[in-house]
Amino acid sequence: MSPQAGIVLMEEIAPRLRSAIPQCVRAVGCEDGEELYQDGLAMAAHMLDGLEKRGKQVTPGNVAYYTLLHLKSGRRSYSTGSSDVMGSRTQMALHSVVLSLETEVGWDGEIDEPVRLEEMLTCSDEDVAAAAGRNLDWEEFISTHDPRYLCVIHDMAICGGSHD
Repeated sequence: MSPQAGIVLMEEIAPRLRSAIPQCVRAVGCEDGEELYQDGLAMAAHMLDGLEKRGKQVTPGNVAYYTLLHLKSGRRSYSTGSSDVMGSRTQMALHSVVLSLETEVGWDGEIDEPVRLEEMLTCSDEDVAAAAGRNLDWEEFISTHDPRYLCVIHDMAICGGSHD
């Protein structure tokens, strides 16, 4: 992009986007107005660069207008596809929903409390990585003692430490 196009972007297009985005572009998911503004600037810069390379003349108002249309339809500078489940277009088309892990998804009658999504996704089994780490630490500990100590530890583990 030429320096002249950069000046047009920052002095004429950017103020239009800054004032229009909060009123006409709906944030999706965790987006906020500042993020949408920065994304709009990236899209407008890309448009200006492409137009400049093709030798087309447009007004700054047209670039801002089409950038706003893209933002309103769910397009973003980083992705325009609807196959991304976290993408704004997919969420606007109601093909996916982003939920907090603290969302209540049911009710447990036994304990009379709500069930949260994070409880549905957690596993009650032991973490394999933690068990492997513990075994490595145990092997290192045992290797520093003599065989008689190992026999005592083994007997305590099997009998539970109680001798009658």
